[in-house]
Amino acid sequence: MVSDDHGIPESTSDTNQRLTRDGGGIRSFWNRWMRNSICGWFSLVGVILLVGFTGALIGEITLRMDCTEITDGIVTQMIRVEDDDSVTWKPVFRYGVDGRIYEQESSVSSSPPRYKVGQAIIIRYDPADPNRYVVDGDYISLIALGAVVIMCLGFTSVLPVAIIISKRRQSNET
Repeated sequence: MVSDDHGIPESTSDTNQRLTRDGGGIRSFWNRWMRNSICGWFSLVGVILLVGFTGALIGEITLRMDCTEITDGIVTQMIRVEDDDSVTWKPVFRYGVDGRIYEQESSVSSSPPRYKVGQAIIIRYDPADPNRYVVDGDYISLIALGAVVIMCLGFTSVLPVAIIISKRRQSNET
């Protein structure tokens, strides 16, 4: 039988409570293992998403850097996009470059619609490939991708933060 510092025998429940309090015991091990596993999964998912969305963000920044020429454009139509329980609108832009007319469907939809049919816009396009374009002053895709990358960084940091907190708790208890 185990006794405490004063020689008084401890019960099994007293021993288990002391082991749990002191960070020992099987329950404490499994609690730490589960916490670290869950945090590890969050971080793994965060890293996977971070890689993909960072690539998309870099692609969007590259597109904006490549689109150096300016031309006038117009919104020719708004396409209704129906999802399970929501409706959004996608604009179609028309613009001309060197006598050739381009008509492009936006990759971004919104609700309520951000454009109206017939609305004049300024298009920035890539002189090497006029099919690559951005609407001047429209930063919604850049902002959305930036926000998602920041969220992915948060998911990725879950495990390292949990480990740091755990180490600090252990050093404060000793």
